[in-house]
Amino acid sequence: MITLEDKMKVSTTGAPVDDPRAVNEVLALLDSTWLDPTVHARPTHYNIATSVVCNIKCVFCPRQTLTPLAKKDFGYLTADYFEEVKPHLGAALRTGMFGLGEPFLNPNFFDFLKAAKERGTYCMTSSHGMSLKPRVIGKILDHGLDELCVSFDGATARTTNFLRNGADFDTVRRQVGDLIRQRNERGLDRPRVHMSFTVSKYNMWEMSKGVRLAHELGVDMLAFSNLVLDNPEHAHVSAVGSRIYEWNLARAKRVAKKLGVEMMTFYQIPYPYKEQPVPPTDPGVRYGCLEAWRAMIVERDGNMKPCCYLDLSYGNVHKGDYVDQLNSEAAIGFRRTFTERRYKNICKGCGQFGHITNDRTNSILSRTNEKIENGNFSDETRILLREKLNYFQDLADRHAAV
Repeated sequence: MITLEDKMKVSTTGAPVDDPRAVNEVLALLDSTWLDPTVHARPTHYNIATSVVCNIKCVFCPRQTLTPLAKKDFGYLTADYFEEVKPHLGAALRTGMFGLGEPFLNPNFFDFLKAAKERGTYCMTSSHGMSLKPRVIGKILDHGLDELCVSFDGATARTTNFLRNGADFDTVRRQVGDLIRQRNERGLDRPRVHMSFTVSKYNMWEMSKGVRLAHELGVDMLAFSNLVLDNPEHAHVSAVGSRIYEWNLARAKRVAKKLGVEMMTFYQIPYPYKEQPVPPTDPGVRYGCLEAWRAMIVERDGNMKPCCYLDLSYGNVHKGDYVDQLNSEAAIGFRRTFTERRYKNICKGCGQFGHITNDRTNSILSRTNEKIENGNFSDETRILLREKLNYFQDLADRHAAV
């Protein structure tokens, strides 16, 4: 019997098949109703830890401050672990190649990027900027990396070189400028280059200067986020919630608007080592998590998990069937904390924790129906997708009656 799982496999015979990504997008849309603790789609968003090695020592990086990490097996994601994930990237929308290290130090990085791009997924990575030598810039442009986030954490050499010990502000600024110039000279629209600025009491006075630097370099976006502190002794460094931070952020927004710089801010849990204040939830509203249903983190050792903040493993890409582990006992158990409204406190304080109403659920089901009817699917696949839609419609009706 042919199943939707078969439909998401790329043909090796050259025979015409349904587009695996199109089939997966329909299933992922149904999963986004957060009605079923079992996922029906493969992950649409990956974060693959290509490197847990870094050649600079940022003062407040967890590599320096979190004791358990000192005992962890640092290294690179190897080709054999990547091989286990690679076939499934043909159904993915976005693939991040990050990790608690510098991705470009992995000698296999551009092989991974090439393989991912061949499968049509949008690829992102990050860098401390010191790796952006001419050879690396050439490969970034040749291989079609879609998005690159470069960490500055300051707008002056004095601040950046202190916070990012081992990096050099002038070198990073020059190399980022070289990348953008060569990209533009080639007439390319990728990679989108983002400038990252992690705010603390050491650099919040430079936020507006950071906007001007972003404008000078011609980056595509500037992203401010708060510092995550893993060592209680560094708690005083955080700027979260302070009036001075809010004042500097408001001023940076005004400068960004004036200069036409695209700017965003996002919140991270500042003190993961201590109990977080738990926001209230409405008992009449269903809550869920985008990452729990759509995303997958693959660590350097092949461990599969949904979230950086949870000590939770779904399984390992090198141990057992990959697709089966997406619905392992641990995976389904975690999603049940949402479907059964037994939310974890750490989830309630996270930016991915969102709510869904009956109206939104019905809207998702309606959009799914349109995709099924108007999509370029074989008759057989359309029938299978309609069966899935009917299954979720039944779930929605039951939840609405509660």
